[in-house]
Amino acid sequence: MARYLTLAIAALALFAGGTCGYASAATVEVGSVTRIRGEASAETTGKAHALAADAKIDMGDRLTTGPGARLEVTFFDGTLLTLGERADFTVDELTVSPGKGTALFTRTAGAIRLLAGSVSKQAENRVEIAGNAGTIGIRGTEVWGGTVKPGSQLDVFLIEGSVEVRSAAGSVVLDRAGLGTSIAAVGGPPAAPVQWAPALRDQALATVSFDSP
Repeated sequence: MARYLTLAIAALALFAGGTCGYASAATVEVGSVTRIRGEASAETTGKAHALAADAKIDMGDRLTTGPGARLEVTFFDGTLLTLGERADFTVDELTVSPGKGTALFTRTAGAIRLLAGSVSKQAENRVEIAGNAGTIGIRGTEVWGGTVKPGSQLDVFLIEGSVEVRSAAGSVVLDRAGLGTSIAAVGGPPAAPVQWAPALRDQALATVSFDSP
């Protein structure tokens, strides 16, 4: 059965200066840096520190990356997160208890690639990425999100699984690997799904690749 991810697009600017997300929970270790290139830092309770390979990631950490940087984090449930340059991403909550799991993140800027781990495998678990443009509800899938098309507010490219991209003006489903969609204007509908050309897929994935400049 196809695995599902829902992307709800709110009528807000993608990289607006305001805040949108979840309140941070108590600070506990939830993962570690598995790869890093360039400058990246973690900020907790207003204090920032530079990250390096094997550095621990705590619940509540706000992760940021510099120009040309890449950051890969592996969380304890197996979730693999890659951030591109100039990213701003917060680990609000990641908990697992018998029969229940929760993973809440906030993405403010930058390209991300996320491969969901075990916490996303149960339909009743809450796994979401909030942001100024809306919320991504994850159910065991792999997806890229960011902007690569000129003038686009948001581009979404399905790597594996199934994705619904929804705004107040409409929704589309990406149910085959390689399909993509875009929202050209804030509050507008997502475009009809199309198979992205290899060059466009490569351009998107390059934003989170450690092998690209």
